[in-house]
Amino acid sequence: MFDISDFIATTVVATAVIFIFFWMKGNRTKDVGRRYPPTPSALSLICALLRGGMIVMPDHFMRSAEKLGPVIAYNFGGR
Repeated sequence: MFDISDFIATTVVATAVIFIFFWMKGNRTKDVGRRYPPTPSALSLICALLRGGMIVMPDHFMRSAEKLGPVIAYNFGGR
């Protein structure tokens, strides 16, 4: 009635279809315009505020711009 070779073939095909689905989904979401500018860590901003307050913030942003480029994003909260 139900042969073991049919079961193995069905399992292999189902596994391949699931693998291809997840692979295509992963490739599709990487480069669809969702790239954000480089972001320094939030800890560096907090440390700069603790180190000298608003007086050292321009220097902090200038050093970040030298390291990461002219466009920098700071995320406050979730993306």
